[in-house]
Amino acid sequence: MSRLPLYLAFIKIKLNGVVEYRGAFLLTSFSKASVWVTEFLLIYILISKFKQIAGWGTYEVMFLYALSLASYSFAGFFLFHPCMKLASRIQSGEFDEILTKPINPFLYLVCKEFSTGYFNNVIVAIGVIIICFNKLQITLSAMNLLFLVIVLFGGTLIQGAAFLFTSVPAFWITNNNALIDLFMFDLKRFIQYPISAYSKFLQVLLTLLFPYAFINFYPAQYFLKKNDFLMFHPLVQFLTPLIGIVLFTLALMFFFKGIKHYNSTGS
Repeated sequence: MSRLPLYLAFIKIKLNGVVEYRGAFLLTSFSKASVWVTEFLLIYILISKFKQIAGWGTYEVMFLYALSLASYSFAGFFLFHPCMKLASRIQSGEFDEILTKPINPFLYLVCKEFSTGYFNNVIVAIGVIIICFNKLQITLSAMNLLFLVIVLFGGTLIQGAAFLFTSVPAFWITNNNALIDLFMFDLKRFIQYPISAYSKFLQVLLTLLFPYAFINFYPAQYFLKKNDFLMFHPLVQFLTPLIGIVLFTLALMFFFKGIKHYNSTGS
């Protein structure tokens, strides 16, 4: 705990950079936000044309996507750069320097590499969630707000675990880009829509083997008063924080196991 101010200082440096170059930050944020707004507009147009997908209407599907985007962005603040740069750091020998520092290497990386580029994502995602609540006439009660925060927390841990699980193999293999693309991006695209629209194989895959459905599909049942629990028990709608904690704990253990097997490049 004595080193906590040091970790926070790294984040503060990043935020100071935003203040110093706020013009560039705002311009970049506007361009990125425009991309996400366009994504939601495309979903709106698509679902409006077909009326619904597997019984899910336009704003219900947009709600799914917004939950996924928000949790991905919260995880991205801390883990995108550390995980995406891990392989190159290992290959170049830069990771040696990190291990020589008398501080926790994981906390050092996530704080030093804190990314300010996800503020726009969060703003767009939260804005869409509010719009969906309004259009679907979901009351933003204290209980709903608390559960939303819990769901986003659990979803963030699941997304963070995905970042780690797909990047840590760089300690053993030379290039893990294909692994990251497949499991971090390609497979996760399925949860942009209700998984009840897919085959039972994919439903089981996204629930038990790669539990991305807990990021948005299952907790959305609580807010939308749906019963799309597929072949699973209704309690799955409340398991997002538990799944997140378990997965992120395992991912951290995997990260430190990778460090133990790390062989310096000597460069």
